[in-house]
Amino acid sequence: MATFVTRDGCNLRYEIAGTGTLIALTPGGREGKDALAALASALSQRARVLTWDRRNTGASDLYFGGDGTEQQVWADDLADLIAHLGLGPAWLAGGSAGFRVSLIAAIRHPQAALGLVIWSASGGAYGSQFLGFQYHVPYIMAAERGGMAEVAATPFFAARIAANRANRDRLLALDPAEFIATLKRWNQVFYHREDTPVVGATADELRRLCLPTLIFEGNDDIHPPQVAAAVAGLIPGARLRPSPWPREAWMDLFTGRRPGTVFDLYPQLAPEILEFIGA
Repeated sequence: MATFVTRDGCNLRYEIAGTGTLIALTPGGREGKDALAALASALSQRARVLTWDRRNTGASDLYFGGDGTEQQVWADDLADLIAHLGLGPAWLAGGSAGFRVSLIAAIRHPQAALGLVIWSASGGAYGSQFLGFQYHVPYIMAAERGGMAEVAATPFFAARIAANRANRDRLLALDPAEFIATLKRWNQVFYHREDTPVVGATADELRRLCLPTLIFEGNDDIHPPQVAAAVAGLIPGARLRPSPWPREAWMDLFTGRRPGTVFDLYPQLAPEILEFIGA
C-alpha cells in the first residue's frame, strides 16, 4: 500500500494492480478501497486498476477543513492522485458515492478523465434524504451529546482510528462546533432539488460532459433506475445498461437479510466494463 500526500497535507492510501489502461475505482458509501478488492482483481486481468481510500475512509487521514463539499474534495484528490501517478487520463469508475466522486471529478477536472464507468446513481427524494441522514446526522448528534470523544467512540470513527492511529489525535483536536457546522454544510448537497437529477451534479453540468460514458442502472430504493436514466439522457452519447444483479439480491445484502455486503455483487460488472473500455 502506497501513500499520496495531498496539497493540504492529507495522507491518502492507495494500491495499483495490473497493466494497461488505468481504471480509477472509488468505493461507495464511506468504505475503504478493500471493499472493491474482488472487482479490482477481476478488472486487473486486462487493465491497470487504482483503488484508494478517500479522506475519512479506510486507512487515510481524517480531515474536516476546506470550503468545498466532501464530494468535491474527494474529486479533487482523485484528479491530483492520477496526475501524481502520471498514468492518466483514467477511466473514472465507481458506484453510489464512487459514482458521485467519479462524475464530479470528470466535471471539475476533465483532463483526468478518459471516460466514465459508473453505477448505482444516488438520487430521488428518499435516496437523497436517506444518505444525507446516514452520513452526517449520527455524528452531529454524537458531537452535541459528548463532544469529539463521543464521535471518536462511534463504530465508524473507531474503525478509522484502528486503521490509522494518528486519526484519534486529529479527531479529538477538532472543535465540536466547527465539526458540526462542517457536517451540516456537507449534508446540504444531499437536499433533493429538481435541477439536480443525481446527488452532486446539475443537469447543465451533465450536458457539458463530452467523454465516453457507461452507466449501469440502479434498481433499489437508494439508487432508483430513473436517476440513472436521467443522467444517461443528459450526458451526450452515454450508454445505459441494466443492472447485472436483481433488486432482491442488492436489498438482501443491504438490509442484512443475507450475509455479506453489496460489494460482493460488483464482480458481475467486470465483463461489460472491460468490453466497453476495450472498444
